Amino acid sequence: MSGVGFLPRACHPPRPALCFAPRRKRLLLFIAFTAHVHAQRVAVPNGASLGESEVHKIEDKIATVRRDILSKYENQLGELQLQLQKLADLEGAVAVRDERTRVHAEQALSDLNFAREPKSLRTLQQTTLTKMNDLVSGTVAESLPKLIELKKQLTVDGRLDDAVSVRQSIERLQNANVPITRAESGSIVPAETLLRAYSADRARSDKTYKGVRIAVRGIMAGYKLDPENGKTLLVYLSGGSTTGWVLCSFNLAQWRYREDRAGAGIILVLIPKEGSEVRVAKGGPMDILGDCTGWDEMVKLSKCDIPR
Repeated sequence: MSGVGFLPRACHPPRPALCFAPRRKRLLLFIAFTAHVHAQRVAVPNGASLGESEVHKIEDKIATVRRDILSKYENQLGELQLQLQKLADLEGAVAVRDERTRVHAEQALSDLNFAREPKSLRTLQQTTLTKMNDLVSGTVAESLPKLIELKKQLTVDGRLDDAVSVRQSIERLQNANVPITRAESGSIVPAETLLRAYSADRARSDKTYKGVRIAVRGIMAGYKLDPENGKTLLVYLSGGSTTGWVLCSFNLAQWRYREDRAGAGIILVLIPKEGSEVRVAKGGPMDILGDCTGWDEMVKLSKCDIPR
């Protein structure tokens, strides 16, 4: 570094011009430099404010989506009102006009607002609400990975209070915009979706998946005999771009298995008591049906089977 080192006095490079400036000027330069450094430090947000900032951006996007949908809904209500007027349907036209007045004032739509009659109005309301919920849910889903990674990094760095704050922001964002819907028994859930849900909010995910028998679709990342009892085959499904695994337990009283070689690859062969064997390449796609038992170091499925 220039000007630093154990050199003879004659070999030292010239001292910076600051050292030769008048004392008052040096003081002013020092104050300005200190203020600049302080400003730089203040400008660096902590993890909690980063999470809040990101959530505010997402909420702004959601608000824009809702405004656009409701604006189109208002226009459609106007068109529907004209149609009913031409048909001399007074009751229907008045109902649509009232709904148009309400939505203009409240800028909101929920199933509580659904009309019984006319059916054309109810259908328009249902279609509009479904579209709005889908777009809002999609906006939240697209935004969650960034918040989840921030929460993980803060946890790794030991900034636990900041990580908790980001987790709370995620919970608030989901609870305000995405209703909790219990998964249907037998429904297919991508491993990536399941892993992302549990990474974001375990309590919320339990309300959606825990205790439900679902088919998880993922990539077979590996398998091993359960070292604790030797009676269970553990198969790990990954979600591609999402970190973590879904751990699936096959009872060896109901299944046998073997390992085949195919060139440089490995094939897991699952053989049920009844029915034909199932062959899955390591790193290949796989569907596993099982009871979701929630989170225990990773997402787990018990009493596993292969969907047929």
